[in-house]
Formats: sequence, structure tokens, C-alpha cells
Amino acid sequence: MIDYSNKIFEVIDQVHHIVAKEMSIPIFMDSHQGNHSILIQPISDNLLEVLSKGQTRTYTILISYELNTGGNYTENTFKQVANVAEHIKRLFAPDNNANNNTTWHGGEVESIEYERDEEDESKVRALLTFNCTNLEAL
Repeated sequence: MIDYSNKIFEVIDQVHHIVAKEMSIPIFMDSHQGNHSILIQPISDNLLEVLSKGQTRTYTILISYELNTGGNYTENTFKQVANVAEHIKRLFAPDNNANNNTTWHGGEVESIEYERDEEDESKVRALLTFNCTNLEAL
């Protein structure tokens, strides 16, 4: 029988823990709910290097913050969404101690995209792409 562990779920669980510890915004994995929420979704698991006793992998996780504006899109609405995105980005900055108890290294928010929902323009989102590298011993 092959011995393995679900590493991408461990990364997702650690991302969830870091964000939940810092912010009082509901976090989900299936869909956004309520007036505002955070959604964490796995995007990719890529093999970087095979070693004699392990492998190095990169994981990409999408962290999405959604705000339901009730139809009013103003400068303050964007400021609220951007503030949450910047807060999350800062949680994963290299000099932040939140990353000290994780299995990965080099974890950071690589990019942030802002969008309004095409079907419901009262919904505004910040889409944060989080990447990290993990050395897995076999």
C-alpha cells in the first residue's frame, strides 16, 4: 500500500487558520455567503523537483473576498474591499510571524485582482492568488 498525505489540504487548512485567527469575516470553501465573506479554493499543485528522498511542490490557492454592496458602488466600497485584500496580503508577507508554524516556505500573495460580478453588480470581489512551496520527504 502507498503511503501518502494530503499536502494541499494541509496548506488550505493552514491558510484558513492564519486568516481566521486575524479576521472576523466568515470563511467558506464552497461559496460566498451573507453580506461579506472569504472563499478559499485550491487552484493548482505543481511538481517542481524530484529528489532522492522527496520532492518539491508549489501550491496555488485562491483567496477571494466578496462584499455585497446593496447596489451602491462608491469609493468607500472599493476602499473596504481593498483594505481587506491588503490585510490578507500582509498576513502572508515574508516578515510576518504568522508563517512560522506552517509546512510551506516562500508563501506570499502573488497578485490581487478586483472585479464586479457581471450578473449582479452589487457584488464586488478581491481575488488574491497565494503561492507557496513545500519540500515533501518521502
